[in-house]
Amino acid sequence: MSSPISPACARPEAGLSRREVMAAGAAGFALAALPASTQAAAPPALAELIARVTEGAVPERSKISFDIPQLVENGNSVDVAILVESPMTEADHVRWIHVIAEKNPFPDVARFHLTPRSGRADIRATLRLATSQKVAVVASLSSGGYVMADADIVVTLSACIDGG
Repeated sequence: MSSPISPACARPEAGLSRREVMAAGAAGFALAALPASTQAAAPPALAELIARVTEGAVPERSKISFDIPQLVENGNSVDVAILVESPMTEADHVRWIHVIAEKNPFPDVARFHLTPRSGRADIRATLRLATSQKVAVVASLSSGGYVMADADIVVTLSACIDGG
């Protein structure tokens, strides 16, 4: 014969025990008690990063060609080509080109300064990408305007970037 189970020891099939509820509550309280500086802050959105480099101006999506592979096997070495349509004269030229990778620990990946003496606004570079993300290129024109292009990149082997 089987011995009867006392009602105080019986555990409902669906539901948590008092001990499990107390443990979960203590864990939540400990996390909430941490100072805000130690809790993980969300990285700034790409639009916010672009607004920072353009001083709030909204860039046009024209005059810029951004060639980057959509699928990258190794985030440590990503080749890019950037070309901005510009006569590169004293009156009309590209002042700088800024590359932003939104999910890198340091999203400001590169900034190239150009002058009319550069001849062409044509950049070839190799970037490091921490993970799959959107990469944007913003160019500042001598007229005071900005142009941009962006691309979604899938990285299969992320680069080990942790502060440098």
